[in-house]
Amino acid sequence: MRMRFHYIFLAWIGLAGVAHAQDDAELPATFTSDRPGFANTTGIAAQGRLTTELGASVAFGDEPVGALPLLSMRFGIFHWLEARVRGPNAVGVFADAGERFGVDDPSVGFKVGGQLHETLAISSVWEVSVPLGTDGFGAPEAGWFADIQADWSFWGPLTLTPNAVANVVAAVDAATGETVRYFEGGGSLKLTWQMIDVLSVFVQSYAIASEVRDLNVSVGGGLMWMVAPNVQVDAQFNAGVTDQGEDPTAGIGTTILW
Repeated sequence: MRMRFHYIFLAWIGLAGVAHAQDDAELPATFTSDRPGFANTTGIAAQGRLTTELGASVAFGDEPVGALPLLSMRFGIFHWLEARVRGPNAVGVFADAGERFGVDDPSVGFKVGGQLHETLAISSVWEVSVPLGTDGFGAPEAGWFADIQADWSFWGPLTLTPNAVANVVAAVDAATGETVRYFEGGGSLKLTWQMIDVLSVFVQSYAIASEVRDLNVSVGGGLMWMVAPNVQVDAQFNAGVTDQGEDPTAGIGTTILW
Protein backbone atom coordinates (compact mmCIF):
# COMPACT_ATOMS: atom_id res chain seq x y z
CA MET A 1 0.00 0.00 0.00
CA ARG A 2 2.74 2.47 0.94
CA MET A 3 4.66 1.85 -2.33
CA ARG A 4 1.41 2.26 -4.26
CA PHE A 5 0.87 5.72 -2.71
CA HIS A 6 4.41 6.72 -3.67
CA TYR A 7 3.76 5.76 -7.32
CA ILE A 8 0.45 7.63 -7.33
CA PHE A 9 2.13 10.69 -5.84
CA LEU A 10 5.01 10.77 -8.34
CA ALA A 11 2.68 10.29 -11.27
CA TRP A 12 0.39 13.04 -10.02
CA ILE A 13 3.21 15.60 -9.74
CA GLY A 14 3.86 15.05 -13.43
CA LEU A 15 0.18 15.41 -14.35
CA ALA A 16 -0.22 18.58 -12.30
CA GLY A 17 2.87 20.15 -13.81
CA VAL A 18 1.64 19.50 -17.36
CA ALA A 19 -1.84 20.80 -16.52
CA HIS A 20 -0.54 24.19 -15.33
CA ALA A 21 2.57 24.70 -17.46
CA GLN A 22 0.33 25.85 -20.33
CA ASP A 23 -0.94 28.88 -18.38
CA ASP A 24 1.57 30.96 -16.45
CA ALA A 25 -0.69 34.02 -16.33
CA GLU A 26 -1.80 35.40 -12.99
CA LEU A 27 -5.13 33.88 -12.01
CA PRO A 28 -7.70 35.42 -9.66
CA ALA A 29 -7.68 34.04 -6.13
CA THR A 30 -9.91 30.96 -5.86
CA PHE A 31 -11.62 30.07 -2.63
CA THR A 32 -11.16 26.46 -1.45
CA SER A 33 -11.85 24.70 1.84
CA ASP A 34 -11.00 21.32 3.32
CA ARG A 35 -13.95 21.75 5.72
CA PRO A 36 -16.19 19.97 6.40
CA GLY A 37 -16.20 16.20 5.77
CA PHE A 38 -14.20 13.08 6.54
CA ALA A 39 -11.68 13.70 3.74
CA ASN A 40 -9.74 16.58 2.23
CA THR A 41 -11.07 18.25 -0.90
CA THR A 42 -9.34 18.54 -4.27
CA GLY A 43 -9.03 22.35 -4.09
CA ILE A 44 -5.56 23.91 -3.73
CA ALA A 45 -5.08 27.07 -1.65
CA ALA A 46 -4.90 30.22 -3.81
CA GLN A 47 -1.35 30.97 -4.95
CA GLY A 48 0.39 33.51 -2.73
CA ARG A 49 -2.58 33.65 -0.34
CA LEU A 50 -3.28 32.19 3.09
CA THR A 51 -6.41 30.15 3.78
CA THR A 52 -7.29 29.56 7.44
CA GLU A 53 -9.80 27.05 8.80
CA LEU A 54 -11.20 27.00 12.33
CA GLY A 55 -13.88 24.95 14.04
CA ALA A 56 -15.13 23.03 17.03
CA SER A 57 -16.45 19.50 17.44
CA VAL A 58 -18.18 17.51 20.16
CA ALA A 59 -18.48 13.71 20.31
CA PHE A 60 -21.51 12.57 22.34
CA GLY A 61 -20.40 9.21 23.74
CA ASP A 62 -20.24 7.76 27.26
CA GLU A 63 -17.36 10.16 27.76
CA PRO A 64 -18.10 13.31 25.69
CA VAL A 65 -15.07 14.76 23.93
CA GLY A 66 -14.72 18.35 22.71
CA ALA A 67 -11.99 19.80 20.49
CA LEU A 68 -11.10 23.27 19.20
CA PRO A 69 -9.96 25.37 17.37
CA LEU A 70 -9.35 22.66 14.72
CA LEU A 71 -6.86 25.07 13.20
CA SER A 72 -5.57 24.57 9.66
CA MET A 73 -3.39 27.03 7.73
CA ARG A 74 -2.91 26.46 4.00
CA PHE A 75 -0.63 28.60 1.84
CA GLY A 76 -0.64 28.39 -1.96
CA ILE A 77 2.89 28.05 -3.38
CA PHE A 78 1.88 27.27 -6.96
CA HIS A 79 -1.51 26.74 -8.59
CA TRP A 80 -0.98 23.03 -8.02
CA LEU A 81 0.88 22.99 -4.66
CA GLU A 82 0.11 24.20 -1.13
CA ALA A 83 1.98 24.00 2.18
CA ARG A 84 -0.17 23.23 5.21
CA VAL A 85 -0.02 23.19 9.00
CA ARG A 86 -2.78 21.68 11.16
CA GLY A 87 -3.23 21.98 14.91
CA PRO A 88 -2.42 21.76 17.69
CA ASN A 89 -5.90 21.61 19.20
CA ALA A 90 -7.17 21.75 22.76
CA VAL A 91 -9.06 18.57 23.69
CA GLY A 92 -11.32 17.94 26.66
CA VAL A 93 -12.71 14.61 27.87
CA PHE A 94 -15.72 14.91 30.19
CA ALA A 95 -15.96 11.60 32.04
CA ASP A 96 -17.96 10.78 35.18
CA ALA A 97 -14.68 10.14 36.99
CA GLY A 98 -13.49 13.65 36.19
CA GLU A 99 -12.54 15.90 33.33
CA ARG A 100 -9.25 15.65 31.46
CA PHE A 101 -7.76 18.36 29.25
CA GLY A 102 -4.79 18.39 26.93
CA VAL A 103 -3.35 19.30 23.55
CA ASP A 104 -3.00 16.97 20.57
CA ASP A 105 -0.17 16.77 18.03
CA PRO A 106 0.15 19.31 15.20
CA SER A 107 1.07 18.18 11.68
CA VAL A 108 2.87 19.69 8.70
CA GLY A 109 2.72 18.73 5.06
CA PHE A 110 1.59 19.67 1.58
CA LYS A 111 -1.17 19.09 -0.97
CA VAL A 112 -0.63 18.67 -4.71
CA GLY A 113 -3.47 18.66 -7.22
CA GLY A 114 -5.36 20.30 -10.01
CA GLN A 115 -8.06 20.09 -12.67
CA LEU A 116 -7.54 17.26 -15.16
CA HIS A 117 -10.78 17.91 -17.04
CA GLU A 118 -13.69 20.32 -16.71
CA THR A 119 -15.56 17.61 -14.78
CA LEU A 120 -12.62 15.93 -12.98
CA ALA A 121 -10.16 17.19 -10.36
CA ILE A 122 -7.72 15.22 -8.21
CA SER A 123 -5.39 15.89 -5.27
CA SER A 124 -3.16 14.16 -2.74
CA VAL A 125 -2.21 15.26 0.79
CA TRP A 126 0.95 14.15 2.59
CA GLU A 127 1.53 15.02 6.25
CA VAL A 128 3.75 14.15 9.19
CA SER A 129 2.56 14.65 12.77
CA VAL A 130 4.92 16.31 15.25
CA PRO A 131 4.85 14.66 18.73
CA LEU A 132 4.26 17.81 20.77
CA GLY A 133 0.93 16.89 22.38
CA THR A 134 0.45 16.39 26.08
CA ASP A 135 0.46 12.97 27.73
CA GLY A 136 -2.65 11.02 26.83
CA PHE A 137 -3.53 13.26 23.88
CA GLY A 138 -0.40 13.08 21.72
CA ALA A 139 1.54 10.22 20.15
CA PRO A 140 4.97 9.17 21.46
CA GLU A 141 6.59 9.75 18.06
CA ALA A 142 5.90 11.18 14.61
CA GLY A 143 3.21 9.59 12.48
CA TRP A 144 2.65 9.57 8.72
CA PHE A 145 -0.51 10.31 6.74
CA ALA A 146 -1.31 10.25 3.01
CA ASP A 147 -4.51 10.39 1.01
CA ILE A 148 -5.78 10.82 -2.52
CA GLN A 149 -9.18 12.06 -3.66
CA ALA A 150 -11.02 12.98 -6.84
CA ASP A 151 -14.01 15.22 -7.61
CA TRP A 152 -16.26 14.08 -10.43
CA SER A 153 -18.94 16.60 -11.41
CA PHE A 154 -21.08 14.06 -13.17
CA TRP A 155 -24.30 16.04 -13.50
CA GLY A 156 -24.89 19.77 -13.09
CA PRO A 157 -24.78 20.65 -9.38
CA LEU A 158 -23.86 17.13 -8.20
CA THR A 159 -20.27 16.13 -7.38
CA LEU A 160 -19.05 12.69 -6.31
CA THR A 161 -15.83 12.55 -4.25
CA PRO A 162 -14.13 9.20 -3.58
CA ASN A 163 -11.13 9.19 -1.21
CA ALA A 164 -8.47 6.69 -0.10
CA VAL A 165 -6.29 7.16 2.97
CA ALA A 166 -3.31 5.45 4.63
CA ASN A 167 -1.81 6.20 8.06
CA VAL A 168 1.11 4.96 10.12
CA VAL A 169 0.24 5.56 13.79
CA ALA A 170 2.43 5.27 16.91
CA ALA A 171 0.97 4.48 20.34
CA VAL A 172 2.12 3.22 23.74
CA ASP A 173 1.20 -0.39 24.52
CA ALA A 174 -0.70 -0.36 27.83
CA ALA A 175 0.64 -3.78 28.85
CA THR A 176 4.35 -3.34 28.07
CA GLY A 177 4.77 0.43 28.05
CA GLU A 178 6.59 0.17 24.72
CA THR A 179 5.90 2.24 21.61
CA VAL A 180 4.18 0.26 18.88
CA ARG A 181 3.48 1.29 15.30
CA TYR A 182 0.58 0.10 13.23
CA PHE A 183 -0.91 0.75 9.81
CA GLU A 184 -4.48 1.80 9.14
CA GLY A 185 -6.20 2.45 5.86
CA GLY A 186 -9.60 3.05 4.36
CA GLY A 187 -11.57 5.62 2.44
CA SER A 188 -14.73 7.65 2.08
CA LEU A 189 -17.37 8.54 -0.48
CA LYS A 190 -19.07 11.93 -0.53
CA LEU A 191 -21.95 13.29 -2.63
CA THR A 192 -22.31 17.09 -2.75
CA TRP A 193 -25.30 19.01 -4.13
CA GLN A 194 -24.84 22.71 -4.83
CA MET A 195 -28.39 23.88 -4.17
CA ILE A 196 -27.67 27.54 -5.02
CA ASP A 197 -24.48 29.48 -5.73
CA VAL A 198 -23.74 30.06 -2.03
CA LEU A 199 -25.21 26.93 -0.40
CA SER A 200 -24.21 23.26 -0.75
CA VAL A 201 -25.24 20.16 1.18
CA PHE A 202 -23.55 16.77 1.30
CA VAL A 203 -23.86 13.21 2.54
CA GLN A 204 -20.90 10.90 3.11
CA SER A 205 -19.72 7.53 4.33
CA TYR A 206 -16.36 6.55 5.80
CA ALA A 207 -14.67 3.21 6.51
CA ILE A 208 -11.27 2.56 8.09
CA ALA A 209 -9.57 -0.46 9.65
CA SER A 210 -6.18 -1.14 11.18
CA GLU A 211 -4.03 -3.92 12.56
CA VAL A 212 -5.34 -3.29 16.08
CA ARG A 213 -9.07 -2.67 15.61
CA ASP A 214 -11.95 -3.88 13.47
CA LEU A 215 -13.62 -2.02 10.64
CA ASN A 216 -14.98 1.39 11.64
CA VAL A 217 -17.84 2.58 9.43
CA SER A 218 -19.48 5.98 9.90
CA VAL A 219 -21.97 8.05 7.93
CA GLY A 220 -22.84 11.72 8.06
CA GLY A 221 -23.74 14.89 6.27
CA GLY A 222 -23.74 18.65 6.50
CA LEU A 223 -23.85 21.97 4.70
CA MET A 224 -21.52 24.73 3.48
CA TRP A 225 -22.66 28.36 3.15
CA MET A 226 -20.62 31.11 1.49
CA VAL A 227 -21.46 34.17 3.58
CA ALA A 228 -18.95 36.28 1.60
CA PRO A 229 -16.73 35.65 -1.47
CA ASN A 230 -13.86 34.79 0.87
CA VAL A 231 -15.72 33.33 3.89
CA GLN A 232 -17.48 29.99 4.30
CA VAL A 233 -19.28 28.63 7.36
CA ASP A 234 -20.17 24.97 7.75
CA ALA A 235 -21.89 22.43 9.96
CA GLN A 236 -21.88 18.62 9.96
CA PHE A 237 -23.04 15.60 11.93
CA ASN A 238 -21.56 12.07 11.83
CA ALA A 239 -22.30 8.78 13.58
CA GLY A 240 -20.83 5.28 13.53
CA VAL A 241 -22.86 2.36 12.20
CA THR A 242 -20.61 -0.49 13.40
CA ASP A 243 -19.47 -1.64 16.84
CA GLN A 244 -16.13 0.09 16.23
CA GLY A 245 -17.78 3.19 14.74
CA GLU A 246 -17.26 6.70 16.02
CA ASP A 247 -19.56 8.23 18.63
CA PRO A 248 -22.17 10.66 17.25
CA THR A 249 -20.25 13.86 16.51
CA ALA A 250 -21.35 17.39 15.64
CA GLY A 251 -19.12 20.13 14.32
CA ILE A 252 -19.19 23.72 13.11
CA GLY A 253 -16.49 25.83 11.52
CA THR A 254 -15.39 28.51 9.13
CA THR A 255 -12.88 29.00 6.32
CA ILE A 256 -11.39 32.39 5.41
CA LEU A 257 -9.28 33.33 2.38
CA TRP A 258 -6.95 36.21 3.28
